[in-house]
Amino acid sequence: MTTRDQLIYRLQDQYAFHRDMLPLLNLLRHEAGASTLRTLLTRQHDEMRTDLETLERVLSLLGGRYKQEHHLLSAGFSEATQRFKHQMNPSREQLDIYALLMLIDVGQMEHGAYQGDIDLARALGEQDVVKLLEEIDHRQTDTVNALRQYAPTLIGGVSRGEARQAA
Repeated sequence: MTTRDQLIYRLQDQYAFHRDMLPLLNLLRHEAGASTLRTLLTRQHDEMRTDLETLERVLSLLGGRYKQEHHLLSAGFSEATQRFKHQMNPSREQLDIYALLMLIDVGQMEHGAYQGDIDLARALGEQDVVKLLEEIDHRQTDTVNALRQYAPTLIGGVSRGEARQAA
């Protein structure tokens, strides 16, 4: 195995993660009660599709191709979501908070992974790959920032509604 092979492997892994997260994003978007959250979920879904296309171009530049494997982390996020729904029986508002915070977690995890991929590509002298990966990372960072900016509004609104109900 070469360092180039490792980069290709990591990018194949990222591709599988994005592809396997799309059904969960669709489910969360369908179940979302807050219209702003639905909009953000739609944005993240569309960006993941764009990221898949970009990753296909990156893999092509590196002479690699996508392997049809499922990603364990995306399966874990799906399972954790189902477990939360089953064990906690959350209200729609609490499910919105869960989805929002989980997507922030996912975005931050991906940011770290892309930084490593960018470092690998840069060390290999693959400047076209670096540029494309930086595009994905910037989109991901923008999405996480939008989610984080919306979080206090959503969480505060749910919390105030709970306080009114308790009074």
